[in-house]
Amino acid sequence: MLLVIDIGNTRTKWAIADAAGRLQESEVCLNTELAKANFPIAQATKVLVANVAGEVMAQQLSQLLSPLPVHFVTAKPQSYGIKNAYATNLGVDRWAALVAAWHRTKHATVVVNAGTAITIDTLADGVFLGGTIMPGLHLLRASLSENTAQLNVGEGAYAEFPINTPDAIETGCLNAVVGAIHLMQKRLEKRSGWLPKLVMTGGDARHIAHALNAQAANTGTKQVIIIENLVLQGLVLLSKEIPD
Repeated sequence: MLLVIDIGNTRTKWAIADAAGRLQESEVCLNTELAKANFPIAQATKVLVANVAGEVMAQQLSQLLSPLPVHFVTAKPQSYGIKNAYATNLGVDRWAALVAAWHRTKHATVVVNAGTAITIDTLADGVFLGGTIMPGLHLLRASLSENTAQLNVGEGAYAEFPINTPDAIETGCLNAVVGAIHLMQKRLEKRSGWLPKLVMTGGDARHIAHALNAQAANTGTKQVIIIENLVLQGLVLLSKEIPD
């Protein structure tokens, strides 16, 4: 069976895919604890990896999975029906997520991966047009804590009109992300002539989706499609292009 692994900036997630391409329950660990990860080596015959954490992590993973051969995926000019218009090296996690999203929608789509960083990418007519990268919610909150004096960055809640500092910070950070997503939706709608679908994945996807849906009546945003393990699903699809 196929073992797919997504090494992100902070965490590593993995799952086994059966012969039909269905993912079994995924597992996750911090990158700093990779050596303790319980990879299902005995079940796997093939390993595909999306790694954005650097060569040291790649070498460590290869040693942990030995003697299984490990294939580290890279973004290509074209894969699985999608053309890549990115001018420089595209993060493989973004590429795998785009492949999975296009396989799901076959429509103009904004793809949001909300992790340590938040990527907001665009697809239309089978072409990845480009996208943005911004700090994730944790980094946005942390920037206030680290760079302002006597600012309480306690746990807050999203509110239409925040009346305390924690809520003001939480709402401000979420509004920044929501605004960036809406802007990309409007640009893609103008470019494609269609109201784009919105696919989200990542640890903060549901949190951001709540804020998006709270504004849906005023922005025309349709219901968010949340897909768990979008990068892993993309790796399963990309594995079909790699010889056994």
